[in-house]
Amino acid sequence: MQKMILIPSTFTSDEKNLIIRTYKIGLIARACATFGITDIGIYYDPDPKFDSHGLGRFIVKVLKYINTPPYLRKIAFEKDNSLRYIGVIEPLKTPHHLDKIYGSRYRYAYVISLDKKYLHVTDGSKKYRVKINPSYKSGEKIIVIDTKKKKIIDKRTLPFYFGFDAFYYNKGLVTLLNQLQKREFCIIGTSRYGDPVNRVKIKCGEKIAIVFGSPYRGLREMLGNGYRDFFNYFINVVPDQKVETIRTEEAVFYTLSILHVKSVI
Repeated sequence: MQKMILIPSTFTSDEKNLIIRTYKIGLIARACATFGITDIGIYYDPDPKFDSHGLGRFIVKVLKYINTPPYLRKIAFEKDNSLRYIGVIEPLKTPHHLDKIYGSRYRYAYVISLDKKYLHVTDGSKKYRVKINPSYKSGEKIIVIDTKKKKIIDKRTLPFYFGFDAFYYNKGLVTLLNQLQKREFCIIGTSRYGDPVNRVKIKCGEKIAIVFGSPYRGLREMLGNGYRDFFNYFINVVPDQKVETIRTEEAVFYTLSILHVKSVI
């Protein structure tokens, strides 16, 4: 199953402190790892008060770093001052970070070079020559390999959770939602103006995308008239909320918890 969440590039725009900003991104990573989310998309949310593109790309950078197993981080990431507070994030402790659970057959690896139909990669301790196949996206530097068969694999095909992919979409939410509709995703929007989740029977297939708004604008404000047309379901996971606003990181935890209990994800 492909389980995706989408959050705006302005997710951390209400925090000027880099420590808190980093920590909040870590909360998203922890929530997604807990519920087996396979893809985290950061969509461009234009706002003249912020460098929305810069904020979005930083979120992706942190997510990719924290998802990468500790044994590969020093190789895959150069020293980066913007990541100086990465230590405030709690470790994921997912199967791909804990070799003692599944051994060392499946490993994250860093691409060193390309040789015609083969990639030369390292997992930090050994080097491998693996054949390029459809699982490899051109230009990708961090991949998952089967060290026994010496091949690249799609981690979603493994019988256990092996981390998430993070990507930045710089064309905005409308274009992204249109693309997901064409790819036959079941798209779930979250909003205080949505239908109470306890009254909605949600049936989705193998591809699900769950969409969240920004600290300053919800999905209704972002998409304007006809906003419901973008979604298969438009839900409110905290009906009759007692606070003025629910923060995005809180909404992610609430939503994933409820959808998990409802066997949607």
